[in-house]
Amino acid sequence: MDTTLSLEIPPDPGYARVLTTAAEALARSRAMAPREQMRFQLAVEEFFLYLAKTLPDHGPVRVALTGSSYQTRASIRFRAEGLCLGALNACRPPAPSGAGDDGEPLSLILAGRVADRFRLESEGDGSFVLHAEVDKAYPAMDSPMGCVPVRPPYRVRAEADAGLLLRAAALAYARYPARHCPASFRTPGKFADMSLEGRFQSVMALDGASHPAGLLCWTRSGGRGLAFSGPFVFAPPGDGPQVARMLADAFLSAVAREKADIVFSERATQDVPPGYFEPLGELVFLGPEGAARQPVLYRHLREDAGEAVWADPESADFLRKAYDRLAMCRDILPARSPEAWERERSLFSVNLDKNKGLATLTPLLDGANVPENLRAHARALADKGAANILLYLDLSRAWEAALAGPAARAGFRPRLVLPFAGRSDLLVLQHEPDR
Repeated sequence: MDTTLSLEIPPDPGYARVLTTAAEALARSRAMAPREQMRFQLAVEEFFLYLAKTLPDHGPVRVALTGSSYQTRASIRFRAEGLCLGALNACRPPAPSGAGDDGEPLSLILAGRVADRFRLESEGDGSFVLHAEVDKAYPAMDSPMGCVPVRPPYRVRAEADAGLLLRAAALAYARYPARHCPASFRTPGKFADMSLEGRFQSVMALDGASHPAGLLCWTRSGGRGLAFSGPFVFAPPGDGPQVARMLADAFLSAVAREKADIVFSERATQDVPPGYFEPLGELVFLGPEGAARQPVLYRHLREDAGEAVWADPESADFLRKAYDRLAMCRDILPARSPEAWERERSLFSVNLDKNKGLATLTPLLDGANVPENLRAHARALADKGAANILLYLDLSRAWEAALAGPAARAGFRPRLVLPFAGRSDLLVLQHEPDR
């Protein structure tokens, strides 16, 4: 169960110690390692110091510190006009001593470095919530886990046993390419903790001796979508299709009771049984062995009642063709970049998975420098080993949909649409280095 500490603190740097004490106590209570405790304290302190110095006349800053078994999170609510948080961008060079490049505040640069990820929510009327997360450290799986031979008869059930979930995640990571697996499979203990906290749900195939014979897991994506991974099959080749069908049937039966309109997967395995899902498109992943095509699959759980989405002129034709092919009813509204930007510096959240060579970008704030910022991100991420860079745009927001044009000038090409994967549909763009 999550533990949450809520505080209201005046925007005065002198109160930073109150926050760091609370952050340390929370991280320690969740058994975080000393290094992660310190990182969480620094993230909380530096975000608060930046706000206190930038918005000295602000009313009390509301902070919620939340700890789970696998993560700590700080949610800082504040008001600001023309907000610029460009120093948080991952493409920035390491901070020099004394002051950041271009006069950027070191507190903001440091906060962006010590947090594992952050995101920004706009609540309208100049109100924002900044979320900074620090993950618990888990040991990685050093060597492939041995597989106990399994044999029929098989049965499938919703699984919540931590030991079985840990073992199945380890087996999947050892047997399948990393691009098919959730990042937490690399540290199976984290996947088990996230499952027990409700972040993942799973169905598992077991043999007569209760050894894992297969796994399919899923998590919520947006308010109306479910993203699944698998099926991962550990049974002998002759039994594989049967186990895969059992997992798919159990999965669809389980999600039929959930409040969701669609299920989809960007990392479905080759063991998906035919006839269960339809293609949305495909992504091309570059790796040591060359290019691999990854089909993206989906299935409606409810009848598509239609939706209104925004589209930049650069992406409107692509979206019309995609929706026509999928027989989805969408009103496409025109979204254009403003002639005068509210801010100069845009901001993107980055999730980098070095084991997959994959980085995903999500816009948090628009700005006049979007093409330059995206090009800088692409260069920096490529230097860190990300051969595959994806950009996700939520088409429910006009300002976000309008970034498709500037993104095209930075070498990002539309690849597919994920219906209901965000607040509404998500447009997925992939960086092509030669463009």
